[in-house]
Amino acid sequence: MSLTSLGRQLLDSQSGTDDYDIAEPDGIPLLGRVAAGVPIEAIENTEHISLASEFGNTQDTFALKVAGDSMTGDGIFDGDLVICKHTQTAENGKMVVAIVDDENATVKRFYRETDRIRLEASNPAYEPIYTQNCTITGVVVGVMRRI
Repeated sequence: MSLTSLGRQLLDSQSGTDDYDIAEPDGIPLLGRVAAGVPIEAIENTEHISLASEFGNTQDTFALKVAGDSMTGDGIFDGDLVICKHTQTAENGKMVVAIVDDENATVKRFYRETDRIRLEASNPAYEPIYTQNCTITGVVVGVMRRI
């Protein structure tokens, strides 16, 4: 599979951008699909994607940069951005951004138990956090990573 001339131009124009805040009102071009297994036919089909097109209303959406490795089992690594929807509630098993003890923020899987909240990492090197003082600020709906 080879890049179309338009695809090559777009890649060349994006090289050298080191941060995540590409503030383009229409998003970035989505030029089609590429296989990560058996190669597929290269067909150019230009659309545009943005945070709003992928995750909905941007007033309810926010991003946080991850520091640490407690969620590597869910494919979230140090330096990744988690995309979150503002909410104060979550179902058991959802990945949330939580404030523990009114000051410490963390991203973990949320479980409501009989008399406490369990915040569970997806990396077995980390013990769960048990608390009765936890505020949910958002549910994780996506991850962004630069390679």
